[in-house]
Amino acid sequence: MSRLIFAALLFTSCAAEVAPRAEPGDPRVLPVGATATLDGSFSEGDGLSYAWSVEPEGATITEPESPFATLIAEAPGHYTLGLEVCDESGRCDVAETWARVDPPGNAAKVSDWGLGEFGGAESGVGLPGRLSDWEPDEDWCEECRRPVRSGATTWNEFCNSIPEDEKKERSLCRAGNNKSADYRDNFCSARCSG
Repeated sequence: MSRLIFAALLFTSCAAEVAPRAEPGDPRVLPVGATATLDGSFSEGDGLSYAWSVEPEGATITEPESPFATLIAEAPGHYTLGLEVCDESGRCDVAETWARVDPPGNAAKVSDWGLGEFGGAESGVGLPGRLSDWEPDEDWCEECRRPVRSGATTWNEFCNSIPEDEKKERSLCRAGNNKSADYRDNFCSARCSG
């Protein structure tokens, strides 16, 4: 009986030692004037407090101390969304995601949802186009479609074909390791259409 009590106490004390982990959610794309709900509820830790931030100026976050803050897109641009979570003992973790705000009338990029609605990257609606001046050639685009339905290792190897100085592009590609084939296909389409 005493071993059972000791094990329970040990488990309880170890569980309290788990450090917090911030999870700000997927990247998103939205038009100027739209709002998007930010979801930090998948963050891990006991008794978490939340603090959302956005940089640079041009977008606003309302209710930044809620796990479900709101992003208001006021000007076109690429924004870094930060989430800091702290647990009851004062330990904190910070993670980032991003949002791209497109100019009004840019329907070719934002066509699957209306003003005020959220389009997540998993659906492909929120998957951004190129984040730099890098333009893949026709051979790269053809090769992009081949590993779409393959495993994470094959997809990750393909991501290495993106130039090393295109860190954001590589990062976005590698995010496809844990996503659906639709995400990967939309990644290719966003870079190889037009």
